[in-house]
Amino acid sequence: MTPVHSETIHVMQDKTSYYHWKWTSPIPLQCTSHSVRLRRHNEQHIGEWTPLYTHKGRDLDAATTTVYPHDQVFVVGSNITFCCIVETDKRPLSVFLTPISNRTYISEPLLFEKPSMPNIDCDVEGNPSGSTMFIGYPPDDQNLTCITRNLNSLECHWEKGRNTHLTVNRKTNYTLNGRVCEFGKCVIHAVKKQVTNCTLVARNPLGVKTLTDTADPTHRVWLRAPSEISSVAHARKVTLQWSWNEEKYASFPMICQVKLNGRIYNKTFNGEGLSSAVLINLQPFTTYTAQVQCGSYEHFYKWGDWSEITEFSTKEDIPEALDVWIHYSEQTTSVLWKPLTQQQSHGMITGYEITIGKMKKELKTQLCYNITGIEKSGQIITVSANNSAGRSPPSTIIVPSYPENEVDVGRINSSKGGLEMSWEEYPSSTCGYVVEWFPTYKKTQCAVAWEKIPKCDSGACETWKRSGIFEEGVRYTVSVYACTDDSPKLLKRSEGYAIEKKPGKVENLKGKNKGRNVELSWDEVPLEQQNGFIQSYKIVTLLSGSETAESHINTAWTEVPEVNLKLDPGFYTFRVSAITSRGEGDYATHKMNVETIDQMISATIVVCSTVTLIFMIITVLCYRKRKWLKKVFYPDIPEPKLAGKWMPKGINCTEMTEGYMKCEIQEVHGLEHPSISESLHGHDLISSNSRVVPAQHFNQNISKSPVDVSYCPLEKLTSIIENASYNLTIPEPVGVAQISDLSLEMQDAYLPIPKFVQNNFAGKVSEGYKPQTAYLTDA
Repeated sequence: MTPVHSETIHVMQDKTSYYHWKWTSPIPLQCTSHSVRLRRHNEQHIGEWTPLYTHKGRDLDAATTTVYPHDQVFVVGSNITFCCIVETDKRPLSVFLTPISNRTYISEPLLFEKPSMPNIDCDVEGNPSGSTMFIGYPPDDQNLTCITRNLNSLECHWEKGRNTHLTVNRKTNYTLNGRVCEFGKCVIHAVKKQVTNCTLVARNPLGVKTLTDTADPTHRVWLRAPSEISSVAHARKVTLQWSWNEEKYASFPMICQVKLNGRIYNKTFNGEGLSSAVLINLQPFTTYTAQVQCGSYEHFYKWGDWSEITEFSTKEDIPEALDVWIHYSEQTTSVLWKPLTQQQSHGMITGYEITIGKMKKELKTQLCYNITGIEKSGQIITVSANNSAGRSPPSTIIVPSYPENEVDVGRINSSKGGLEMSWEEYPSSTCGYVVEWFPTYKKTQCAVAWEKIPKCDSGACETWKRSGIFEEGVRYTVSVYACTDDSPKLLKRSEGYAIEKKPGKVENLKGKNKGRNVELSWDEVPLEQQNGFIQSYKIVTLLSGSETAESHINTAWTEVPEVNLKLDPGFYTFRVSAITSRGEGDYATHKMNVETIDQMISATIVVCSTVTLIFMIITVLCYRKRKWLKKVFYPDIPEPKLAGKWMPKGINCTEMTEGYMKCEIQEVHGLEHPSISESLHGHDLISSNSRVVPAQHFNQNISKSPVDVSYCPLEKLTSIIENASYNLTIPEPVGVAQISDLSLEMQDAYLPIPKFVQNNFAGKVSEGYKPQTAYLTDA
């Protein structure tokens, strides 16, 4: 009977009134019995206590261990005290520490600061028992709005607001105007064209939320999506058609809009039961997607649902006029035109037509035409593009003569990865200016780009700047022309790089040594590899030591492809590289030995002496081995040999008439023989005798002893010619002196008689030598 609460209630005296008092216990009433009593008092008198009214606890009759509160719902932030009822003379082993009766133990208050479902367990000697709590929020639904979609009923929608975190039979229940409904499906049927009050009640174990809405259904129309949308497309317009699934939409005034390729079309359409719309100013030969949505026209509330996406393609139309330009070069003059974009071509381009006077030429994919000598200056040229829908309007140009107003080529500087040009206004310009650009060293046919700048009065037309369209490391030539009624007039021309790169390597690096002075020279980097304007050249000089490492001597810079260096004697390595605004390129290497004049003279003397000594050694060796060398390189040619001990004689016989032969006997005498030398003193080395004899005399034998046929008649002559290919024996003639065993041996070699011998021979004959003639029979 421990007092836990005392309170004074102030009331107004009224015999007919019924008084109410409510108290919430800090512990569940099931934990133990609670008794209450009242008494009344006024300023003069205090009454007696009423008899105790007792609410019996479950600790009086609980058969098993039980935890309270048991499976209840509490709002987030509650401070809850739990109790555990156990059997008599037993104690729980968990958080229940404070006894409040013989069988009831309570815990310290527990605070629940967020939604959860905690389990509270009471373990008594290994027999656990527990309770599950549901911590959440009361309903927080907001913004009730009721609309009509079919013009027959009201659909009410609202936002749930904060999540209650209560589920199953503890979730929120809804009623709309007293009728149970579910979230998103609350409908009031048989709507009349009058103001309607809607009341929504949201209820869960932790509280109740009431929402109301008052609306005129005709002002809350939210149309459904059109269905069965289709299209009929032309080149520049399309008709969209659709239908409605709601019967009352047929007479309902509405407004509709179209989403074309994801963007709202710039025009709306209205009418009763609207079911079609025409879209104009479309691009030919283009694929589009479209959607339609509609709303109330008289009392617009909101746009209805979008229809499904439909896709259609417009048909082809004639192309737009070409952008034509004339390009002058040193060799040719070309007419060029830009390819039409998809928005300009209006279809698939099938070719181009060029008309030059009365001559027409058809081109398939070519984008330029070289003007030859046939097209005279002043002649009109028209260019058109063709597709399946027809031919584009002709673009007209006039064939000009080669421009005489050539200008000097300047340098254009880059600007943030682009090129920028400015020029002075040209008074005779009638249609603006044309800026032309192309790669300076890699230009190919049709590789010219241009841009036409219209004429303006503000003076801001004389500037051109472009970026993002140029390649790195490529030099471009940019020209500005004035557009006039006649041919274009060249105003300015410059070259430059939009974005420079490191240059390539210098070529043909070489050096000359003049004493201690070294002259280095090289060829400039090829124009195609410069990748930027060459600002200077860097020359690094390295000296090679006894080891492999090289020591740095100096670094020099020059703006011309040559440099003079003064160095001490030694072996040097030179590295030369080109430099642009983006940095230094790869270097070329040249190595050479630097010597003084004394060293060069000494080296020359040593070389000359060495060559002379080698020549002398070769000369001595050749002299000592001259016979061997002569035998190897110039061997003796063998001469004819006569058998026996005869001096060499030459016999040459020719047939004169029938039965007679003319023979010449020539003898060669050696000077070493003293008798012959004396006898031939003052005469030639070769003697000749000629005789004519009957042919039958050659049948007689010739004796073996030598005979001078110059003085004795020939009685017998026998000639045997020995050769590798044949042996010839002359029959013995009758009545001729015999010359025995005379044979002639020949070798396969020919040695002509020297000219001086022939001359001497001719002279001696004239001085009195008589040729000897031998008569031989015909063999």
